[in-house]
Amino acid sequence: MLLEGVIRGFEERVAILERVIGIFSALLPPPTFVHTTEDWHFLYEIPDIRHFCLLKAVRAVSALNAAFELARKGYVQELAVLMRILSECTRHIEYVLDQDDSEQHKANVQKYLREFFEDKDRDPEAEIKSVLIREKVINEQLGKTLDEIAAAHGKTEGRVPTAKLLHRSSRAFSFYVHARYPESMDLYGGTPGRFHLHGMRWTPKDRENAETLDTLITTASTTFVIMVQGIPELLTAALSDPALSQWYAETVGRARSARLPN
Repeated sequence: MLLEGVIRGFEERVAILERVIGIFSALLPPPTFVHTTEDWHFLYEIPDIRHFCLLKAVRAVSALNAAFELARKGYVQELAVLMRILSECTRHIEYVLDQDDSEQHKANVQKYLREFFEDKDRDPEAEIKSVLIREKVINEQLGKTLDEIAAAHGKTEGRVPTAKLLHRSSRAFSFYVHARYPESMDLYGGTPGRFHLHGMRWTPKDRENAETLDTLITTASTTFVIMVQGIPELLTAALSDPALSQWYAETVGRARSARLPN
């Protein structure tokens, strides 16, 4: 397959997501440069849910752009690790913007946001923070919402609970993160047989990489639509931009069916 041409098409799809980030970032006051005797970095002065979504969106798009470079060299394992990061970032955006009005969910989101932004001390002697939120909580919340949408549309027959599907996909990518046995052996092949230490370009893995990237770009686009819808000022800005307005309208149509997995 002509992988370079496919990747360039992917880059065009991600360019519109970069445009969303650029407009979103401009809507917020810029971060402040903090310089101490131990470190220097940028931080937002009074961060809220908007800053959280922006940062997760930035991380997701950065992962996609890095994945394109890895795909060009055939680094299958490393690409899968980045896709695990992208999957987590997109789900966390959807989690904090979930429309569940229950007091429990609202409290969980507020606690998560507070702990996320309080975790800013990178001094070598600083206390190591525990996991801010369990993946199980994210999957169950999103699964509940998606299953309710499916039920409202009469799509429940033979349906696997969405939380289980979300767990399966996360686990599949996590196996690459932790270099599990079958995933590590996936680097072996060829004639004569050998371990591929410089990527697996020009092998059937090229097609697998392209299919994975295609799916994850669609996932990111769907999440960006949810983000735009969930932040009023971003929605206004997006709809006033001709390119984003067209992207939004096209993606919403696809996202409706994507939110109802079988």
